[in-house]
Amino acid sequence: MTPNGVPATIEPFRKDLLEWAESNLRNFPWRDDSISVYEMFVAEFFLTQTPAENTADVYPEFLDRYPALEHVREASQAELAEMIEPIGFQHMRADALAEIASEYDELPTDVEELLQLPRVGPYVANATLCFALDRRLPVVDRNVNRVYSRVFGDEYPDGDADRREFALESLPEDGAIARTYNLALLDFGAMVCTKQAPRCSECFAREYCSYYQSVVADGENLDA
Repeated sequence: MTPNGVPATIEPFRKDLLEWAESNLRNFPWRDDSISVYEMFVAEFFLTQTPAENTADVYPEFLDRYPALEHVREASQAELAEMIEPIGFQHMRADALAEIASEYDELPTDVEELLQLPRVGPYVANATLCFALDRRLPVVDRNVNRVYSRVFGDEYPDGDADRREFALESLPEDGAIARTYNLALLDFGAMVCTKQAPRCSECFAREYCSYYQSVVADGENLDA
């Protein structure tokens, strides 16, 4: 264990993941370095329970029509829902966006304040501020939980709060590098350490991955 309570293998994992990120990060319209908090929030709000590829089909058109929160405020909930319909949960999302726009001229840039918004949990709040403002915040979804559970095994804790703390302590100290690390972690889980048939044979973490050592190396089923 390191002094901050995460496994010592976080060091090679972090180094290897950042190297992997140099040539493997996915390209989406919300990954522009100059993105605003509003633009990032819309992306993360849409990405909840929706594949990134589907969100990418709706996101640019939504921002063209509603480039700022004030434009959302001027729209009817029916108009918002119609725009969001292709990615699902359109009425819930439209209602929440309309409520947010009615109460705020600009989105908060504090995690605790973002968490007070309707339909906003720790993932959306942290991801918005990490990716828009280079805040050193943990971004933990099912992909990230799967990666950490496999790589670190029993050393990865149970419980959402403990897992966010683990993810926070695993981050690089620099905010911009932490942003890249979080993006890489999400993409690595979506592209390599997948739920079914993970691509272990081409994974950089084979030498220290708990899952690989205990399951794959013994010739057992790759699925987890």
